[in-house]
Amino acid sequence: MKTKIFLAFIVVILAAVLSNFIFEWLIIKDFDNYVNGVKEDQFYWILASVEGSYSDGKWDTKALSESIHWAMMLGLDIKVFNANGQEIISSHEVMGSLSDTMKRRMEGLFHIHKTEGKYEAYPLYIKGKQIGMLFSRPFEKDALKEKESIFRRRAKNFILVSFLIAGGGSLVIALFFSQYLSKPITRLKTAADRIASGDFNVRIIEKADDEVGKLSESFNTMAESLKKEEELRKHLMSNIAHELRTPLTIMKTHVEAMEDGIIKDVSKGIENIKNEINRLTKLVKGIEDITTAEASFFVRGETAEINLGEFLSGLAKEMRPSFKEKGLDINISKKDDLIIITDIEKLDKIIRNIISNSLKFTEKGGVWIDYGITGNNFFVEIKDSGKGIPESEIPLIFNRFYRIEGSRTAGLGLGLAIVKELVDIMGGRVKVESNINQGSKFTVHLPSGT
Repeated sequence: MKTKIFLAFIVVILAAVLSNFIFEWLIIKDFDNYVNGVKEDQFYWILASVEGSYSDGKWDTKALSESIHWAMMLGLDIKVFNANGQEIISSHEVMGSLSDTMKRRMEGLFHIHKTEGKYEAYPLYIKGKQIGMLFSRPFEKDALKEKESIFRRRAKNFILVSFLIAGGGSLVIALFFSQYLSKPITRLKTAADRIASGDFNVRIIEKADDEVGKLSESFNTMAESLKKEEELRKHLMSNIAHELRTPLTIMKTHVEAMEDGIIKDVSKGIENIKNEINRLTKLVKGIEDITTAEASFFVRGETAEINLGEFLSGLAKEMRPSFKEKGLDINISKKDDLIIITDIEKLDKIIRNIISNSLKFTEKGGVWIDYGITGNNFFVEIKDSGKGIPESEIPLIFNRFYRIEGSRTAGLGLGLAIVKELVDIMGGRVKVESNINQGSKFTVHLPSGT
């Protein structure tokens, strides 16, 4: 990336160089056009003045001499011929008629004796009739040429110096910014490589309040999440190993005891083995559930129209026997029909998992289910009188494989993780309120689809 940024600045610098050359060419061109334009205007003013010296078929020598004098002051060597081709006046004749002081001043302006080159002819007209010819060529004026040369040279030098300053400065800035801009990206890459190698403790300290700073914050959040996931994964493997080891050990012990005749009641031993098999089946079922939830994340299920009250009543009726085994109640609010359109399969799993979680952590009282509509969403509220959840634990209960510390209940900590993932893919949200020894309340908000 540093190379790309540097090359981008180089492209900008090259564009600036090109623009400088174009600017220089335009300045010199405009200057030359200006000088030529001024000379052309002056010459046509002289031409008009010479033509004005002719009247009534005669040339006014005095007026003509003044016109030639002005032409000489402008640096022009002039000769005027009449219609018959005879020379009437020239710059040399006018120079000879000037005073010594004027001659010295004139010679200070140009070098009449060094004048060379071909004359250019211009016809003279009065009312459409040609009255003669004017021949013109420039005197050599070293001072003027030197001034023009100095202007061109200074213009080029100015552009060159400005380019060196701007180009050099741009180059320094390019080096600085390529290093400055790429440095945090390099840090991110290094940190990402460490994450890829399994070091989840790496963090990026970035104080800049810009896109890179926000990216660094997101990276740190990701690293923290990966660290927690890795810890949960290790915790899960430990739990699974423990959960598998215990029933397998018990089954092995019972089988050996029956083989050795220690257990006389074979039917009782088989019953114990069946109970342990059920524990293993439950463990595998939990792993299958989280796998199914992950697959559901990428698949939007089919929706159908249901009566929410009837749906919840049927679910409560189905789960009531499990509550009666623990001496608990499960109640649902009686309300008017509420028709919604939703993914029934996902909704069933969400509500069932929350109710099962409440049943698991409730020893007396029971569970109360309420429902309703808010705007474009419907909600299902499940309140229990269970043990409650510590406030510090609430943000963690939806993590996969997370179980509240000190909990003696069986399970892998997957039920609420499945709830959160399914709620998210359905475009809803789940809220938890809880107090220790007073119970918990889970409220699920989902789009009503109507």
